[in-house]
Amino acid sequence: MTEFETAELTFSLVGYGMTAMALYFTVVSGYLIVAYLVGEQLSKSQMIIVSSLFSVFAFSLVFGSYSFFAEANRVGSVTASSVEYWLAAVIGLAELAGIISAFKFMFDIRKKAAAVHSD
Repeated sequence: MTEFETAELTFSLVGYGMTAMALYFTVVSGYLIVAYLVGEQLSKSQMIIVSSLFSVFAFSLVFGSYSFFAEANRVGSVTASSVEYWLAAVIGLAELAGIISAFKFMFDIRKKAAAVHSD
């Protein structure tokens, strides 16, 4: 593979990773909006269904963005001393933290609603 082709493939993989990140933000934002607007009104089974669908799509997008960035590192022959080397791991961990935070947000909304209704 020529240097141009390697660069083109690397930048394409980075673009795919950024697309996966954008889709991740869309899914997380949708879940947070649902949690905020109707989280306290959902039955337990509805909350489990929404949270399950969210987790499947969010985790698949985390895996996708991590994979694209990691493959871009491999194809681009990035060394451990460069910032780009850590990009895949940092983004993957940040996205996983976002999923945990979104679940915590839903739990807090439902807990607050349960406390208000029990008074």
